[in-house]
Amino acid sequence: MSLGELGGETFTGEMPLPSTEPSSEGSVAPSRVHFVVVTSRALDSRDTESHGARLRTRFWHPHDQRWSENDFESLEHVRSLFVNESGWVLVQEQALDASLAYEWIFEAHRIDFIRASKEEILREIGMTPDSVNRLLEQVERKLPEE
Repeated sequence: MSLGELGGETFTGEMPLPSTEPSSEGSVAPSRVHFVVVTSRALDSRDTESHGARLRTRFWHPHDQRWSENDFESLEHVRSLFVNESGWVLVQEQALDASLAYEWIFEAHRIDFIRASKEEILREIGMTPDSVNRLLEQVERKLPEE
């Protein structure tokens, strides 16, 4: 069979060439992509509560080979952390059948999982997230004088 006889039909036009332009459909970057499924649930009386936290997220961390759990004050805080701070692209979000229970699918870089976490960086300099929060509370925030 020749290229002109595909599927019993005679092809008479020019064969289209594949596009060499990168796709602009929301891909994170040309590096290797990793999809991350994050689920959340409301904190209950059995959980040790972080200050002001109302929900806990969970996802599998491929580099650490363990579940990563974090507590948040709101659903918006979850989205902000993963999208704005981590640089992940939100692909899908859906509510589940319990209070504050959601499932998000994010597109991330594989490299995101081998960098040191913010907590690891803080530990290296002898601090914790709580000590940073206490320090920030002590800082007087003044508006610049005009």
